[in-house]
Amino acid sequence: MFDTHSSIISHTLANADAPHVRQHDFLTAGTEVTFLDTGVIKFEPNTACDTSLVISCAVHGNETAPIEIISRIIDDLLAEEQKCGQRILFILANPWSMVAAERFVDLNMNRLFCGQWQHQDLTLKEVKRAAKLEAYVANFYAEEPVTVTQRFHYDCHTAIKDSARARFALYPFVADRKIPDSQKAFLDQADIQTLLLQQRAGNTFSSFSASTQQAQSFTLELGKVKPFGENDLSQFSGIDGALRKLISGDALPNRSARPVDCFSVCHEIERTSEQWQFLVADESANFAEFLPGQLIWQDGEHEYRVGDEPEYLVFPNGQVPIGQRAGLMLRKLS
Repeated sequence: MFDTHSSIISHTLANADAPHVRQHDFLTAGTEVTFLDTGVIKFEPNTACDTSLVISCAVHGNETAPIEIISRIIDDLLAEEQKCGQRILFILANPWSMVAAERFVDLNMNRLFCGQWQHQDLTLKEVKRAAKLEAYVANFYAEEPVTVTQRFHYDCHTAIKDSARARFALYPFVADRKIPDSQKAFLDQADIQTLLLQQRAGNTFSSFSASTQQAQSFTLELGKVKPFGENDLSQFSGIDGALRKLISGDALPNRSARPVDCFSVCHEIERTSEQWQFLVADESANFAEFLPGQLIWQDGEHEYRVGDEPEYLVFPNGQVPIGQRAGLMLRKLS
């Protein structure tokens, strides 16, 4: 399936700019495998299933641990050492940033979904790729058999910053949608006890699946960015086990055994001008706590201070271009 390459990782790295010829095969158990594009491979069991599952990674190519985990799962499916009980679409999203070992090459791909790619330079590789990935996901869900009753998408990342909470999930905003207890149970199985509820529509990959494809969709932050080969994959056994159980078709608990702490976005930080100042230390970790009244940013007469209860900061980055997000302020929900 991957020619002379040992894994989907090595194939993707070697073929980032090569034309892809779609491949199609059946495993001995009858599982149908379609290699749709560089870094995009689909598995469909020959038995009735109830779930269409998208598992993506490498939207940022330097976030290597999820890529390695997903590559191992794909290898085990192809070797039939991992049971395939559900439809799965695996996506290594950004081959060029994987090759460069950078977050992105020209544009942050995780700001290009929900049609945002249409407003960018359509000659750029990452822009064209975002459009293709939307189509692959939409087609995957549209082709599901009548037995399918649920759609999931887990977009797997690792964070640039250290974090006071090593693993956390982001739930995209969809009006009137609440997270099911079964999905909290999945997060618990994946050793994720922190959930961030977004409060306005976004343009991330998980937002696309949630808002346009009616999928239960999450961005999963699973640890810290490290180069290929330097990840201790034993630290990711939770997400590996939870995904494998879901892929096999085994039932997950309906309720989480441990509480999942929920946070809500109360303020989205945006760099508004060249004079804008981010008054947070560069070394601030994700989920750093800030006390009431503390000044977070200032731009002339405009500023943001923490309200009447503590707030927490995630994804701080004061070096983003004007108009882009520099972080999120959160409040913990009771």
